[in-house]
Amino acid sequence: MLLAVPAMAEARGRPEPFDVRQATTVGRAAETNSLNGIYVSPVDGNVYIASVGGDEITVHDTQNGKVLDRIGPERGVAGPDDLFIADDGTIYWTEILTGNVGMLKPDGTFAKQFVGQGVNPITMSDDGRLFVGRLFFGSGLYELDPGFATPPVLLDGSLNVNGFDFGPDGFLYAPAQFTGEILKIDVDAVTSETVAGGFRAPTAVKFNSRGELHVGDLAEGQVVRLDPATGGREVLIDIGGTIDNIAFGADDRLYAAAGSDNQIVRYDSGRVKVLGQPGLGSPGGVAVSADGTVWVAELFVLRGIAKNPRTFATSFYDRFDPPGAGFAGASTVAADGDDLILSSGFSGAVQVLDPATGAIEFDTRDLATPTNAIRHGATMVAAQLGVPPGPASVVNAEDPSEVFLENTPQTPLFVPLGLASDGDTLYVGDWATGIVWAIDEAGPTPIAFGLQGLEGLAVDGDRLLAVETGRQQVTAIDLNTEEQSAAIVGLDLTARVPDGFFPFGSMSGVAVGPDNSIFVSDDGVNTVNRFRRPS
Repeated sequence: MLLAVPAMAEARGRPEPFDVRQATTVGRAAETNSLNGIYVSPVDGNVYIASVGGDEITVHDTQNGKVLDRIGPERGVAGPDDLFIADDGTIYWTEILTGNVGMLKPDGTFAKQFVGQGVNPITMSDDGRLFVGRLFFGSGLYELDPGFATPPVLLDGSLNVNGFDFGPDGFLYAPAQFTGEILKIDVDAVTSETVAGGFRAPTAVKFNSRGELHVGDLAEGQVVRLDPATGGREVLIDIGGTIDNIAFGADDRLYAAAGSDNQIVRYDSGRVKVLGQPGLGSPGGVAVSADGTVWVAELFVLRGIAKNPRTFATSFYDRFDPPGAGFAGASTVAADGDDLILSSGFSGAVQVLDPATGAIEFDTRDLATPTNAIRHGATMVAAQLGVPPGPASVVNAEDPSEVFLENTPQTPLFVPLGLASDGDTLYVGDWATGIVWAIDEAGPTPIAFGLQGLEGLAVDGDRLLAVETGRQQVTAIDLNTEEQSAAIVGLDLTARVPDGFFPFGSMSGVAVGPDNSIFVSDDGVNTVNRFRRPS
């Protein structure tokens, strides 16, 4: 949730701290936290969706998309990326971050088997053989015992494919996302051949009951019916956002997971229906442009909220384009004149984006897991976890050899998240130690200690605002006296963090707008709220 609160308590005639209940809604919240794998249950006919960020499998009504059930850690599910449901109702899923494959039986018992980090697509053949693949954090095609009684068998360590499905000919068809090809794989001979190419970023292949092959292209936001014999293609679904995966019901209705928009798209007999409204699912960093546009980073999408408080004026989607060719996702966003500075730990990118044109004006992948990036004077500064290859540090994003702060016995730094600057002094917050460092020409000096779950920072006149997720509040640090006081309370910074993800989850950001409002991302509620005061 993004909250905008008066930058000065006197503006509302009452002292700080401000309570979240004073906020008014500016954005739209989603019921889910991004959508990944999708499957239609052969038992109840409902749509089941895996969500890595949501740390759950959600069950949806096929008519309106309403959430009917949530299957989370209490039933064994953790950070699911893809899923398959057997005819008896047993749910299998993959956990891309932990490397586990899970199994939930109809009687409620569950079990897991480790395959390897990056385990992603999953499917079962008509004769009950279970297969998974690894992607992003590994590669390979594996066969698993459906009861997990024996170890996984590696069939091919080089295959790097996404959501796959068996065709009526008994071959496994799979999208090679990074080459734009569709492969046909013989799982017994362990051979593969290309049957089609020319897709931008295919992430899913599924067959309907008539044996027709369909491809979901994430980058194009399309589902295409493909004839592998002739190469003929027909676009069935075409949306502005991205499509993570697709599935067919027993009635041959086609469902697509529009992941970043938190929507389900249904195709039936030539008609396309979008279930639900697009909404914020995992708000992270936040910034405000000079024109008042509020920017929200959501890992694979960047939202711009302008005049209409209920809609997204602009959305940039991560379409997995080559470096420099497009938006590469963002965990944080910072205003930089008319441009935006973005950072993504997932893609390893720090970028400068012109939001008016969508042009990428700067793109580096040379940092070690960047967590934030801002402008400090004439320098673009980035924080990095240092994994791999070295210690956590804050560096010049354009010349990482120029170090502003790094982990030493004198300056302990482990998880730098918050960055802020007044042009002369750079402020760095460490999530792990709870220390805020002020860095100027004389070097680094600690100015605050004991902050709990320290995430976003923002300069607000003669004080520094800090998001404390451990205390569910924004804390003000007086830059003259170093005294701390609660500025905003009642936040809901409680979104679950999937096992294997960054320990802080999505960074909760804070920013001060040109009208002196304060914006705070609050991922437990997924909305954008504002308190105004006269500028």
